[in-house]
Amino acid sequence: MNRFQVSVILLAALGVFSCKPISDRKQPPPSLEQLASEDLDLNGEQLANAYCGSCHLKPEPELLPTFIWTEKVLPDMRKRMGLYLPEDFGQPLPEDLGVPQGVYSDIQLIRQENWEKILAYYQENSPTEIPAQAEKKLPQLGVPGFKVSRPEFPSVKGDLTTMLRVKPGTGELWLGDRMKALYILDAQNGFRIRDSIPTDVSPVDIHWYEDGSFDLLTMGRMDPAPDTSGMVSKFSSVEGAWIPDTVLSKLIRPVDMDLADWNADDVPDYTIAEFGDHFGKMSLYISGREESILRKQPGARRSIALDFDHDGDLDVLGMMAQAQEGVYVWLNQGEGDFREKSLLRFHPAFGASDFRFEDVDGDGHRDIVVVNGDNADLSQVLKSYHGVYVFLNDGGNEFEQSYFYPMYGASGLEIADFDGDGRLDMFVLSFFPDSKQEPRQDLLYFRQNPSGGFDPFSVKEDLKGHWLTMTSGDVDLDGDVDVFVGAFEFDDLYKGAQDNWKPFVFLENQFR
Repeated sequence: MNRFQVSVILLAALGVFSCKPISDRKQPPPSLEQLASEDLDLNGEQLANAYCGSCHLKPEPELLPTFIWTEKVLPDMRKRMGLYLPEDFGQPLPEDLGVPQGVYSDIQLIRQENWEKILAYYQENSPTEIPAQAEKKLPQLGVPGFKVSRPEFPSVKGDLTTMLRVKPGTGELWLGDRMKALYILDAQNGFRIRDSIPTDVSPVDIHWYEDGSFDLLTMGRMDPAPDTSGMVSKFSSVEGAWIPDTVLSKLIRPVDMDLADWNADDVPDYTIAEFGDHFGKMSLYISGREESILRKQPGARRSIALDFDHDGDLDVLGMMAQAQEGVYVWLNQGEGDFREKSLLRFHPAFGASDFRFEDVDGDGHRDIVVVNGDNADLSQVLKSYHGVYVFLNDGGNEFEQSYFYPMYGASGLEIADFDGDGRLDMFVLSFFPDSKQEPRQDLLYFRQNPSGGFDPFSVKEDLKGHWLTMTSGDVDLDGDVDVFVGAFEFDDLYKGAQDNWKPFVFLENQFR
C-alpha cells in the first residue's frame, strides 16, 4: 500500500470518527503508527477522536476535571505514545518504575504540535470539577428483613479478607485472608474456626468437588505489579491434612475463575480472569492445561460459562475493565476456536468492577447488571457516573440501559430474590465511597418493588470498616439467602493489627 492510499484510508476513517461512535464504525480505526506517519491538518477534537479512539472508546472531556487531564491522564498517555518533553526530565522513566517493555512506546507516535492541540481541547472543554451525583432516591436507614452483625474473634489479627464463599448445603463459610490463609468457619456454631489452611498467596476464588476436594485460585500480589505468582491448586484431604497440587501456575494477578466442560470431553476446563497490571488476559484453559487466550489485555474481571447463543455448546461471558472496558461474549465455534462479540462498551474512566447476567425484569430473558466504581488509578476523584446500571435484554441479546443509581465507588454485587417475593434484589458495596455522605452509602440493599424499580436501603448499624468482598448463600440452612461482606483495612496491613479480628459483616436473612 502506497502513501497516497494510506492517506485516503486515514482521512476516511477520521471522517467517520468525527460524527459516529465507535459502535457504528464500519471501518477499523487507523493505528498509532499510521497516524504518526501522516501530516493531517486536524483540530484538537479530531486529533483526540483519532488518537484516543485508536486504542479504546474516546473519553469525553467532561468525564474528568481539568487538573486530572492536565496533570495525570494526558501526560501518561503522551508518554505511552513515546513523546517526552523537557518537564519530564528528572522524573523516573517508566522502566525505572518497573513497567514492562512495550507498554510505553520506544518511538515517538505523535508530533508535539498535535499533542498540544489535544491537550488544549481537553483543557478548554473539561470542567473544573465533576458535577455532583444526579438527584436520586436517598437510601432509607435499616435493611429490612436482615439482622446485621459483625462477629468478633478473640485474637488480635488484621481484617484483610480477600475471599468469602458459602459452601452449599453445609453451613460453612470459607474465608480467604491476604496473609496467606484459608479458613473454614462453622456458621452453625458461632462461626467457630473449623479448619485453617495455609496458602502460597491470597485466595480469591474457589470451586468444590463432590468428593470433598476443591480448586483454589490464589491471586499473587494484590498491589498493581507485573506479578505472575497466581495459581490454581487442587486441595485434597489426605489423612486429615489438606495437600495441594498445582493445576495452573504463573497466572497474571488472577481475580476470578469458572469451571465447565467447554470441549465436551468430561474433563473440567477453566476460564481465568487475569486482571494483571500493564499486561493481563481473559483465558480459557481446555482440559486444565491447553490455553486459549480470549482477550489479551489487562483488566479481565469476571467470566461466566453459559450457552449464550443457544446452539448447544458453552460460550464465555465476561467483563473487561481498564482501557477496553465492557461486557463481551466469546462464542464457541468448536475445535477450541471462539469468536468475540462486544455486548456493552464503556469509556476507560468508567471503572467497571463487577457484573451479573440475570433476568431482572422477569420476562424470560437474562439482563446485564453492572457496577462501576474502580477509583484507584490516575483519576482518583469522586465520579457522578459511578453506580449501578441495569441493561435490559430485548429478547435478541441486545441490551439497553433501563436503570442507573449513582453510587460512588460501587465495586461489588450480589443478586438474588432476598425477600422471597419472586423479584430479584441487589446488594452493592463500595470500596471507594464518599465518606461524607449521609446516610452512609458503602453498602446498599436494592429491593425491587412491584413496578420494577428499586428501593434503596442503607445499613443503620455503625460498622466502621472498608468493604472489599461480598458473597451470598444459605449459610444457616433455613431456606433463604444470607449475605456476607468482607472487611479489608489497609491500616492493618501496613501498620499492624491493633484490635480483635472482625473479618466480615453478617447479614442474616430473616424473611422466612
